[in-house]
Amino acid sequence: SESATTKTTTTTWWNSAELWGRLGALAGWGMSGAAIYDALESSPELISLNMTGVLLVYSSLFARWAFVVKPQNLLLAGCHVTNVAAQGNQLRRAVEYKKENGKDEEVNDILVKAGATAAAGTACLLAGPMVQSAVVGANLGVVSTVAAAEAGPFTVHFWAPMSKWMISGASFMDLNRPTEKISLAQYTALTFTGFFFSRYALLVAPINYTLCSVNVALFGSSAWHLGRKIKADYM
Repeated sequence: SESATTKTTTTTWWNSAELWGRLGALAGWGMSGAAIYDALESSPELISLNMTGVLLVYSSLFARWAFVVKPQNLLLAGCHVTNVAAQGNQLRRAVEYKKENGKDEEVNDILVKAGATAAAGTACLLAGPMVQSAVVGANLGVVSTVAAAEAGPFTVHFWAPMSKWMISGASFMDLNRPTEKISLAQYTALTFTGFFFSRYALLVAPINYTLCSVNVALFGSSAWHLGRKIKADYM
């Protein structure tokens, strides 16, 4: 029967949002664990400030996304809250290291960028609903339709994946990063995250094609770094 067919489809592992969501969350916990491990075992000079800053923004947005997406993913939300704390500690270690080594100008630049990012984010949160209402109410055709979309640019369903594009961008910008400065734990977690979320993004509501595409890119860029690290250290 049709109902039996539907039941079979929704319970198979390939079409289970809950399964892929849990796998994605476990990979996310791996990323948080990587940051904690690096804090305990790695020198602060190995910390990539570009990646750390991006991961802070990324996890802040995804903690919210995991809470509002259907089905809700509290395991994923918890891992991103943990990652915000872990990456914040990594940022602290890197800043302290640079100050101890006389790089005060670089530290000031970091703090200015962090303040500007926080101010811009706050402004968007406060003004977003008002701007969305104005654009939707203006009846601007496709523009108004996009503005009103469930996963449109005024929702976390759009900005969470966009923050992940920043992670992929940071990886692509550092394609020739010295292998001794690549965190094996961090890039293993990022590679698995990209793989699992490529599928998960197509099973949630609303379906998130932006999230799917960015995870394909994240998987590719992170696997590249991971392969270089493994080749350099173990082959």
